[in-house]
Amino acid sequence: MTNPMEPTLGGWLVHVLREADGALSMEEALHGILDSMKTYFPSQSVALVLIDDDTNEARIKMSRQISYSYIKEFHKKSPGSHIDAMLLSQEPLLISRADLTDAACREIRMEHDFKSVVIAPVIKNHRSVGYLFCDRLDQAGFGEADLLHLQVIGFLIGSLMVKFELLQERKQLSPRDDATGTLKYGSFVAALGRECKRAEVHSYPLVMVLLHLPCFRDFLDTYGIDRAHAVLEQLGKIIGRQTREMDLLARYSADRLILCLSGMTEPEALNLVNVVREQAVREIGSGTNIAIRVPCGILVLESAAAKRTPLQAVVGALGKSLVEAGEAAAGGIHVARL
Repeated sequence: MTNPMEPTLGGWLVHVLREADGALSMEEALHGILDSMKTYFPSQSVALVLIDDDTNEARIKMSRQISYSYIKEFHKKSPGSHIDAMLLSQEPLLISRADLTDAACREIRMEHDFKSVVIAPVIKNHRSVGYLFCDRLDQAGFGEADLLHLQVIGFLIGSLMVKFELLQERKQLSPRDDATGTLKYGSFVAALGRECKRAEVHSYPLVMVLLHLPCFRDFLDTYGIDRAHAVLEQLGKIIGRQTREMDLLARYSADRLILCLSGMTEPEALNLVNVVREQAVREIGSGTNIAIRVPCGILVLESAAAKRTPLQAVVGALGKSLVEAGEAAAGGIHVARL
């Protein structure tokens, strides 16, 4: 009989699933996962980092071989560009220290220097909400198999998060986000699935837009969370003036909104996005010295096959489009197609 703790991915998953099934809280389940990784996934240090949906701050939820003082300091940070791009595209990273510049190394590393690092997104409800970080110094570097295995663990943690959130669901079942008045992301996902099916049946196009408000962090640091939320709410209202009742608008994360435009062509969507960006710069920037930019990733779904694409792949492709838009000199617009 196979030992459930033998160093195979299948054996390890059997052990973890048994432990998680008997856990009374998410924290207990996470402790079981990270502790068992000592045997299955030897690393210098391991951390589960979750991104706060209100502030976009990266918080180490669980860790091993990382000091408390470092964790306390780390909680003040937002994800760097490499991590942010990984979260948006939902693609794991396998990195050798030798391949990084000093600046990139400082952005990615945790407390200790490393030989190689593997980072995998935690996928919850088709969206990256954080990442798993493992580094090695003395052992052999990570390989492609390690990358795949850590990605599986990221999916598992995301599934457990959904499970425990459902178990601990609060009484208020409003589909609206309190801070912005837009849909909550979970409500958006459910509605988007239905809209994709309708669009396939009736042969009309869908255009998805992911809008980023980078100045959210500046407002948060300068004026506090209420003002930062007010700015994001203002962007939502600007979008609302340009969209219709059948369109879907939701808060994607701390400083991003996601939009589904039903039956709209690509030129029509581009015109709408440009109007929103212009009005946002004029209205949100009024009375402040904070620079206002609204990079937008756009994803066009025209064919029936595109509308049958799994939602996680759709969101990941949209995230990649936003990464491309953010890397443009003016932080502009990038259009992709499925």
